[in-house]
Amino acid sequence: MIPEQFRIELRDYFTNTIIVAGSYTQARADEMLNKGYADLVAFGRPFIANPDFVSRLQHQQPLADLDGTTLFGGNEHGYTDYPVLG
Repeated sequence: MIPEQFRIELRDYFTNTIIVAGSYTQARADEMLNKGYADLVAFGRPFIANPDFVSRLQHQQPLADLDGTTLFGGNEHGYTDYPVLG
């Protein structure tokens, strides 16, 4: 975990865009944005498992779990077969 003091000092010294990534939840992402520690939050694996990722976040719907065994498998399985919520 990155210490909060480091984030504060980084923001003071670095005035360009800061993108954070790595196991962020919506609540944790909102905290980083609201405190001004980041300008953007990247979501990788949750985005793959949720083709309607943005809608799920907007409507506070649960996220589907990623099947990590399908990553880099050489075909579409695990990339195009995750369902959207009804």
